[in-house]
Order: sequence, then C-alpha cells, then structure tokens
Amino acid sequence: MYQCYFPFLPENDLLVRWQDKIPTPDEPSYVLLMALCAVSAQTAALNAVFDNTLLENLSIPDGELYFSEAVSMIPHRIAQSEMHSLDYLRSFGLLAVYSLQRGNHNDLHRYLGLYHALVAQQGFHDESRWPTDLSLLDIDDRRRLFWCVYRLEIHSACVLGHIVRMPESQVSVQYPRITPAMEPETQAWTAGWDYITDLFRLMEYAIFSLRGAKNRKAVLAVFCERPSPTTLLDALARLKSSKPRILLRLAEPESAFQSNRCKYMAVQITCTETLVNIMALLYCEAPACEIINITEDFLEEVAKAPLIMFKVAGSQIVHQLLGVGHMLFNASKYENGRYWSEAKRLIEFLGDLVTNLEDDIPSAAEAGSRLLRLAS
Repeated sequence: MYQCYFPFLPENDLLVRWQDKIPTPDEPSYVLLMALCAVSAQTAALNAVFDNTLLENLSIPDGELYFSEAVSMIPHRIAQSEMHSLDYLRSFGLLAVYSLQRGNHNDLHRYLGLYHALVAQQGFHDESRWPTDLSLLDIDDRRRLFWCVYRLEIHSACVLGHIVRMPESQVSVQYPRITPAMEPETQAWTAGWDYITDLFRLMEYAIFSLRGAKNRKAVLAVFCERPSPTTLLDALARLKSSKPRILLRLAEPESAFQSNRCKYMAVQITCTETLVNIMALLYCEAPACEIINITEDFLEEVAKAPLIMFKVAGSQIVHQLLGVGHMLFNASKYENGRYWSEAKRLIEFLGDLVTNLEDDIPSAAEAGSRLLRLAS
C-alpha cells in the first residue's frame, strides 16, 4: 500500500524486523510502525489497493488513531545515539504524507519541518557525511528516502506555494542503483522512479522561475539569475529524449510490463511530464493555443486510466489536475482572451473529471468545485 509514496520501506527490512518482535513504545521503530499503519489504514479505507482480496473480511481501523499514537511517541529531543537511524526520518516522511492526504497543511509543514531539522543535524543531504560502514543496500535505502521526501516537498511547494526548504542545488545524494540482478520489471519501475525524480528537480526550477523575486537588491540579483525563457523547455526536451528505452515500453499495449505498479508508473510519468511542460511554457509566455493543445492531449491520456490508478495516487493526482486547470486558466488570458472558449471547455472537463472522484478521494470535491468556478 505504501510503496507508491515510500518505496524505501522494503518488505525484507521492516516486515522481517517486526515478524518476531513488535517494537515497544520507547523504540524509534514504534513511531515508524504507527506512521506506516496510519498511511496504510488511510489507503485501505479508500479501497485504494490493486488487489481487493487484501481487504476482504477486514475491519479497517481509523488511521487517525495510529497517527495520534505516532505523534504522541515522538520525543522532544532525539538522542544522539538515535540520530543516524532512518526510523525517525521515515516516520516524519510518512506523517507528512498522511497529513497531505488528509488536507491538514499545518501538520504537513510540521513533519516536513522535523524531517528537515534532522536532515540538517546529521548532514543527510550529503552522502560524504553518511556513516562509512553502510552496506550497498543501506546506501540505496537512504537515497530512496531522501529523494522521496524531496519529491513530496516539491509537490507541496507547487500546490501550496510555500518555499522549497532544500533546493536540489544544495544536495549531494545520488539515485539508488539499478543492477543487472534486478528483475526486468523492477528495473523498469526503478528507472521510471528516477525519471520522475528528474522531472521534479526540473519542476523546482520551474517554480523558482515563475515566482521570481520582486524585491531582491540589485547587488544580489547576479547570484539568483533566472534561466532564459527557453532553458526550461530545452532541459525538458533533453530529459525526454534521453528517457531510458525501457520506459518507452511501459505504455505499449503488448508490453511485458503489465503489472499494476508499472501501469501506475506510466500514468505518473504522463502527469508529471505535462505539469512541467505547461509550467515551462507559461514561463516562456508561449502561445495559449500551444498550452491548450498539450492539455487536450494530456486529458485524452488521463481519461483512459482506470479508476484504481486515481485512487492509488490519491490527492497527488487531484492536485496535479487542479494545477493544470489553474495554469490553463492563466494561459487563456493571453492574446486578449482569444482562446478562452477552448480553455473553458477543457477546464470544465477537468472539473467534471475531478468531481467524479469525490467518492474515492476526499480532496476531489473541493478541487472539482474550484475548477468549475474557474470555468464559470
């Protein structure tokens, strides 16, 4: 259930660790277990699982109970001996995911803030400062953890408009390895995860470029120059042209990669590519018709996705669709509103699409209303 957000929680690590002994409340892993249960219960309550047999005859507890228990066990100060444990970092990441899914932005910022404080304390953003006795598996786990929370940070910065607390220019962490020993499907999924992470890194620069700084002193401006109008589009084009060949096969009907997680990865790639593309076009002040055409192609693809893909993605995909609608609305103002009727039609389509998800994704009702208000 949790691997769509946090693939750094490998079953043969945590589940084996907890197989014979459930952690006690005074252990860091207890907080992690409660945070994991909160996200899992939340996912199960929405029936956002690929295999419904997993939930048969189960009484699903309220995720808020696990969330409250996890929060109550977070110490006011983390002991130095536990500083380099991943358990608290993982816990804060999961609690932030849970908060975002619940629409509780105060708690989202609280646990992202605790995560970043711990990152700063232990130098987690720089591999050269990691313990020297880590195994290759441990190193890859840390890399997944770091980039997962980075993606969560950029996603929420894009949606909520807050600052990026740790820009990628300050990061010295590589991606987890893709090895020949991996199954082909695992290689495809990992390559897709890396590619989407690259897109999020590019999205960070798109956010930076679109916002700009209106009150920066001239003497400092040289250190914060925004890229030229075509730089973002050129970078996206290079990234797409160098996309691993294995990813090009994900969307093929007869592809060998027909597992649910690979299908889900293909939807994620489509959504994230489009979001970055439109943001780059807005920065370039591209013609509205170009943005409208890209949006129309995107909606044709998204509309083909089965409901379970939306349910598993949860509020993340709702936020992305809402973002596309807002950017389309802004683009429709170009050229004296010449393309408003086309934009209005697509925004209405987006609004209806999102509204139809309100029984499955809690945040969809409000997002759908906002899109339909834009169209009106």
